[in-house]
Amino acid sequence: MGLTMYDKITGKHTKDAIFGGGDVLELDWVWCHEITTPNAILDARKRGCDVVFDRNKVKAMIDHVNPAKDTASAIQGKIVREWAAEHGIEFLDVGRNGVCHAIIPEKGWINPGNVGIMGDSHTCTHGAFGALAVGVGTTELQNGIATGLWICPEQQVIRVNFTGKLPWNVFAKDLILRLIKQIGVKGATNAVLEFGGNVISEMNMEGRMTIANMAVEAGATSGMMLVDEKTIRYLWPSLKERYRDQEAALDNFSSWNSDLDAKYFKVIDVDVTDMVPAITYNYSPGEVADVKSLEGRKVNQVYIGSCTNGRISDLRIAASIIKFLGGKIDSNVRCVVVPATQLVYEQALKEGLIETFVKAGCFVSGPTCGACLGMSCGVIAPEEVCVSTTNRNFPGRMGKDGMVHLVSPATAATTAMEGVITEPDNELCRVAVDDEAQLPVFRACPTDWKNVPASKPDYAKLFQGIGSGTVRDFSGEVFYLPADNVDTDQIIPAKYLNETKKEVFGQHCLEDAPISPADRPKLYQSKILVVGDNFGCGSSREHAPWALAAAGIRCVIAPSFARIFRENMFANGLLCIPLDKETVDGLMKSRPEKISIDLEKELIRWTHKKGKEGDSPVCDTLPISEYHKGLVESGDSVGFMFKLAAELAA
Repeated sequence: MGLTMYDKITGKHTKDAIFGGGDVLELDWVWCHEITTPNAILDARKRGCDVVFDRNKVKAMIDHVNPAKDTASAIQGKIVREWAAEHGIEFLDVGRNGVCHAIIPEKGWINPGNVGIMGDSHTCTHGAFGALAVGVGTTELQNGIATGLWICPEQQVIRVNFTGKLPWNVFAKDLILRLIKQIGVKGATNAVLEFGGNVISEMNMEGRMTIANMAVEAGATSGMMLVDEKTIRYLWPSLKERYRDQEAALDNFSSWNSDLDAKYFKVIDVDVTDMVPAITYNYSPGEVADVKSLEGRKVNQVYIGSCTNGRISDLRIAASIIKFLGGKIDSNVRCVVVPATQLVYEQALKEGLIETFVKAGCFVSGPTCGACLGMSCGVIAPEEVCVSTTNRNFPGRMGKDGMVHLVSPATAATTAMEGVITEPDNELCRVAVDDEAQLPVFRACPTDWKNVPASKPDYAKLFQGIGSGTVRDFSGEVFYLPADNVDTDQIIPAKYLNETKKEVFGQHCLEDAPISPADRPKLYQSKILVVGDNFGCGSSREHAPWALAAAGIRCVIAPSFARIFRENMFANGLLCIPLDKETVDGLMKSRPEKISIDLEKELIRWTHKKGKEGDSPVCDTLPISEYHKGLVESGDSVGFMFKLAAELAA
């Protein structure tokens, strides 16, 4: 039986296996930005273990709030800037940077067969280059920076084949939205999506990155695509010093591709032939409809950019449509255009795209993630509607009580011109796509960074100094939140992410979740949170567990959890307990005031109140792996990983 690309990459990088935990993988890359890295730096300094496993394999940048919008975000940038200088890490500062998931491949910081992690959920973007790229929380990032190791939970591999003839007005964004609708926002949890089929083969790298980027919105650990000549052509400027020609590079890197007889957990076939432009209509990336079904709805803002759709081909399509439709956006609409990197901005200047946008009445920004997560540069007001090429439409994502509709750049540009949601014309898109195909293919543009030999830290000595964290008492009062798909932005709104003091997050814990003011005091008196399905979906930001911990919550019980959130909880010595939906529904109905958790005996107990029928005591086995139990008993994962690194180095 043949192997999948995932099997080949993990097989090559596995250093050890953790019973009940997964494979210990050796990292090729650790990428850092100013939102999730500062707390890793501060914690490492506090523990006396601020070390870097290999400064050549760690890259850092400013991208989320670019440039800083206030003192707090300036402090975050300062922390990363000074840390990078101290360790000799390549750092892309304001004016030389870009949105991380556009600039990483642009700089050639990814190769087929690589394994990389970042404290950002859309790190899965780089799987488009035949790599395993994964979003992690801050503690896992901190461990990766120090040890060069990451524990990959066991994964299934799901193959998705996009086949047929792609209509001109249907783009990569439409394809991934349709897939998320089909399989659901947790349809690929604990799985890797491998994309293929003739449509992917015919697609350029920028479209492939769009699809891989949103694999996480279906719950996937990563999205992956096989290596072909387009992969090599994009990366060639960063590969040419190692290979005599592109054919030789392709011959080498294509060995990572899945075997023809590879076995998959599931195969999903999607025929795109009769597909039409897609749009989200509510507060989930899985709630997807035809653009036609929402046509005519008023729009306040259009946003074209982000790590999903801020690349040069996206801007070319949008600018073409604006020009063909008269060159002036509707006077009642704001349109914000954000090139994803400085180089994309420069290319857009050369091609006259920036001039087209400016003359049309658009606001053009330098590269930033700002508005996508509601932090800066395009935040919307309550009750405003934004049609956006970003990747998430969770409640409050781009601004409290606003509505975000996710679309392709073509739909966004057409909507900006008409002032209401409008499907892009098929023939007009044909001309735009044909014109775009005649323009230069965007390629990697590496810096002149020269690798410097790096020595490994003394992990055994560092482990002795770290010690163990505090083991918490998990029994206590319970707070009930009967809501599914509570995402990380609801747990802690993005506007607070420029804080570096963890206790601050507790003051705003679950601020945007459906909790009444009268019930909120009870939250801060509780140790256990019982909540609905798919809790913690969304971002990899560890601020969500920090907020819960700072509010006094030590344990969350739900039918299911998003992978990154679950790992972040255990990495902080907190508990995630998955119980079947029937049991959780019973808890929600009976609402016992207290739940008892015995970690040592692995038992969970509570008493259902049944009125005249009498009380009903319940005792069940605590569903927790030995690995996760070990993290909780250690207080967190930092000491665990340093001990592991010391053992592997011995």
